[in-house]
Amino acid sequence: MESSLPKGVVIRDAVEGDISAITRINGEVFLGNKDNIEKANSWVQAHVAAFPVYHYYVIEKDGVFAGYVGMQIHGGFLRASPVIELEQIGIDPAFRKQGLGSMLIKEAISLSTELIKRLDNRIESHITFVVWAYKHNENALKVYERIFTDGRMGERTQYGDRKEVMLRLCIPLVIPVRDQ
Repeated sequence: MESSLPKGVVIRDAVEGDISAITRINGEVFLGNKDNIEKANSWVQAHVAAFPVYHYYVIEKDGVFAGYVGMQIHGGFLRASPVIELEQIGIDPAFRKQGLGSMLIKEAISLSTELIKRLDNRIESHITFVVWAYKHNENALKVYERIFTDGRMGERTQYGDRKEVMLRLCIPLVIPVRDQ
């Protein structure tokens, strides 16, 4: 199958050798681990250990690690309508404003769909993908709204007084129930 990605761009499953790059970006861009590489590494390692509930995909450009996305399955592996959350995306500041985040999200949705199809043999109607973003983060929301085309589906206040918006994308899919 020929890739629709631009020349020099590769998106793939994360491997053990990617953990340090994921940790570095996490520690640079996320408030929960900001400027604390030890805490960022603990956070990343915990998510790596949660596979396949949590799965990292990475993007490289011209052989250089450019970013990652973490996708989390919610509610078990045999749901009639599985839910997968784009839990975190981090793009190295040197690679921002090149469309890599959008490419990574779209491919992660595709790869996560294939993963859930292997794990779940009784999907009855669709897979739901969700992402939460701070309501004031217009840059992120602009990207998410182009991909999560069901639109804004709710709000919450979870971290202090920062409001978050949930966006959703439903992908129709039926896997007939099979005898085990």
